[in-house]
Amino acid sequence: MSKKEIKLIVAILFVALGIYVGVQVYNRLNVKTYGIVTYKNQVIHTFNVNKDEDYYFNGSYGKMKLEVKDGKWRITEEECPNHICSSIGWVSVKDYFPIVCIPNEVIVTLKDN
Repeated sequence: MSKKEIKLIVAILFVALGIYVGVQVYNRLNVKTYGIVTYKNQVIHTFNVNKDEDYYFNGSYGKMKLEVKDGKWRITEEECPNHICSSIGWVSVKDYFPIVCIPNEVIVTLKDN
């Protein structure tokens, strides 16, 4: 390889690294940091996904518990027939999907900043 080719490869790597870092910074600045709990299509609670805390609320079948810890959240207790919500496990901003409990008519989603 000639010096010219090596310089070209290094320049391309620096540009690629710059683009990668730029995308990462942009994504972190636009992170959704608040979750919302809706019951029968009404917002009943808003929570900060970066604040460790337990939240309690009622669904159609009874009490539910939302645990928020280390930027992740999950339903740990719910009164409903199949307990599907608690079997979903931890959800975070990176691997986000809503937690939906149809029998309790409760949905846990992220809120846009």
